[in-house]
Amino acid sequence: MPDDLPGPPGSGDREDQPRGGRPTEPLSGGPPPSEPPTTPGPPAPQPPAPGYGQPGYGQPPPGYGQPPGYGQPPPGYGQPPSGAPPGYGYGYPAGPQNDSTATAALVIAVVGFFICAPVAAIVALVLANSSQKRIEASGGQLTGIEQARAARIIAIIELVLTGIAILIGVIAIIASMGNRY
Repeated sequence: MPDDLPGPPGSGDREDQPRGGRPTEPLSGGPPPSEPPTTPGPPAPQPPAPGYGQPGYGQPPPGYGQPPGYGQPPPGYGQPPSGAPPGYGYGYPAGPQNDSTATAALVIAVVGFFICAPVAAIVALVLANSSQKRIEASGGQLTGIEQARAARIIAIIELVLTGIAILIGVIAIIASMGNRY
């Protein structure tokens, strides 16, 4: 049957049907494209096929899918300014860090009240002094000076209390021995 064309039923060529009803016709509704007249001679040169990365058939135009105003960053974007300190880069600059020696000195000083007070107090005092020197020499890169001072104060209190306890013990021993003789 010559009237059987591919497509939905009833989509034959009728005058009352709008143009673009069949998939092979343009959807614009205008006249069908005219075929170029065939003239004898060499065939017309074909335009070169679009290469990779060039806009053409099947490829979106440049900038498709990007919000307006967002293109390539300007040259030098994301590069550290000249004379920037090492480690300067993306994100927020690293803030000052707490000196771990100051924290250790404070922990040892507090724990030293309950376990081996004079030895822990001496260790905490040495760590607190070295931590304070390191923090002051860092130029603001290290924090924790308050922890070092607190560790030093606690260590000194421990040593004073240990000294008072030893003195009371010695006095008690002398007093107990004096009554016997």
